[in-house]
Amino acid sequence: MFNPNTPFELPELPDCVNVSNNDFVELLIAVRTELAELKGYSHKLPNPLLLLSPTILKESLASSNIENINTTLEDVLCNELFPETERKKPDKEVLKYRDAVLYAFNALKEVPLSSRIILGIHEMLDTTDAPNYRKIQNKIENSLTKEAIYTPPPANKIPQLISNWEKFVNSEDSKFDPVLKAVIAHYQFESIHPFGDGNGRTGRILLLMQLIQDKILTLPVLYISGYINKNRPKYYETLRNVTKENNWTNYCAYMLNAIYLQALETKNLIFSISALYDSFKEKVRIESKKIYSSDLIDILFSYPIITPVKLGSILNIHYTTASRYLTELSRKGLLSENKVGKYHLFTNLELMNTINL
Repeated sequence: MFNPNTPFELPELPDCVNVSNNDFVELLIAVRTELAELKGYSHKLPNPLLLLSPTILKESLASSNIENINTTLEDVLCNELFPETERKKPDKEVLKYRDAVLYAFNALKEVPLSSRIILGIHEMLDTTDAPNYRKIQNKIENSLTKEAIYTPPPANKIPQLISNWEKFVNSEDSKFDPVLKAVIAHYQFESIHPFGDGNGRTGRILLLMQLIQDKILTLPVLYISGYINKNRPKYYETLRNVTKENNWTNYCAYMLNAIYLQALETKNLIFSISALYDSFKEKVRIESKKIYSSDLIDILFSYPIITPVKLGSILNIHYTTASRYLTELSRKGLLSENKVGKYHLFTNLELMNTINL
């Protein structure tokens, strides 16, 4: 019988899972179709990972918001241009999440999903924890009543449970569809709750990395936290009901539906960014022939908000030349400009409006 005040005896994978691919046939077909299209669309852009950085930042923002780290995309993009000492704490947290995603994506090229990547992600998130798994018992409490909601397994069980998680995610057993497998592994990681802080954000990055490791996606562009954020109570309820009632069906259905809807939304976002990129590029080529370059356009889509100093450093030109480029594009109506303190900011408004939809 589940007791929220007692450390949970978490069963090991895969024997504890009482669902199969057959329980979600139609949903899995729909999910795999949308993910395949997203995978294809993400390579339509000429410099995919660079130009998709705003999409990754949108996921970082939503995932951080789930943990009550609240800010806006505009604030994060502005703070990205400021020195570390001038950045606001919520914006720092979102940028750290973005960096953790990119760290994990690059690490995955060298090693499979493992403790090394888990600890690396957690360290990049820069929580107050020591850079290792927790050594003491913790619990999840209701923030208002302080009542225990869930007490994770004891600290001495974490190495064994993480080892079991590693074996499951890296197994080539085809019992579970790779997307269903990633959803199952996500529950398990969140239930192990191996850190004092940062478990949710680490777990959502791992879910995305598992889809990449299993070649369902090739780039970390799925905006999964958007759905979870909008349907947060249901997310926690379905997670809890696996623990309390072994109800894998509702949890897996919720997560597969989340992945389906967010793959569709992310695909449409990429399609919109791609169309806008082509249109913007053509306008600059025709109306500002003297300053036109593919590198310039790429930068203005990688950094929807930028300063002359930042543009100059990337293009390796003097900031006054960069300022002239940006001012000309502003006069043509392609960028807007404003000042925040001592910083002269230029914004790709159409791109920002597209990302914020």
